[in-house]
Amino acid sequence: MKRIVIITSLLMTSITLMAQPGQGKFKPEEFKAKLESFVTTEAGFTPAEAQVFYPVYFEMKDKQRQLQHNIHQLKKDAPKADAGDKEFAAAIQKIKDMGVEISQLEATYYKRMCKVVSPQKVYRAMCAEDKFHRRMLEGFGHDSPRAKRERPRQNHEAVSK
Repeated sequence: MKRIVIITSLLMTSITLMAQPGQGKFKPEEFKAKLESFVTTEAGFTPAEAQVFYPVYFEMKDKQRQLQHNIHQLKKDAPKADAGDKEFAAAIQKIKDMGVEISQLEATYYKRMCKVVSPQKVYRAMCAEDKFHRRMLEGFGHDSPRAKRERPRQNHEAVSK
């Protein structure tokens, strides 16, 4: 379940990151096209496989996005400060139930995806999506004044010894 939350958070963060200053507003179609192109290449989809994979994939993502939005709304509309423990416990339970629903949704859709393309390619697509989001995050903030300052590099060899 943590993996689902992380992937969904990365997806939402990537969408936000696409709207960097100087590049105009975020264009969902452009983001979707870049993601699809990257995943297709990394997973090794043929055009026929891509044509049957992506409708299922993006249907899952749309449903996940809606559930994430609902979770965000629940957190935003928190019980009032003077509410009792029961109200907060109920809010927590609703949020956790939606997290479980996201997990179940993902399991159902991954089974469907494995019926339209091989499980190996579905696995590659999952890894490619993670890689795509990491690359998006690595590119974030390179235009900001803070990012232009020289950052000290950590010596990982010294840390691991």
